[in-house]
Amino acid sequence: MEALVVRGPMFHSRGDEEAFFWWMRRIRAVQRVSSRGHDLHIQLRPGAISADERREFRSIFHRYGMDTSGLDGL
Repeated sequence: MEALVVRGPMFHSRGDEEAFFWWMRRIRAVQRVSSRGHDLHIQLRPGAISADERREFRSIFHRYGMDTSGLDGL
């Protein structure tokens, strides 16, 4: 199982954090996502990631001001 470890976003409220994790878990390629300190650990499901899933990752990373360079290898 492939894992993506990235610097997590800064949340402005509890609802903001809940919305982020809800959106992240909606991406079919995501098996599990957890926060460890300042980092996010995103466990990916086996198999290829679709163009739509890549677009969702880029959208959420952009929306929350996260570095998208870690997505280049997906």
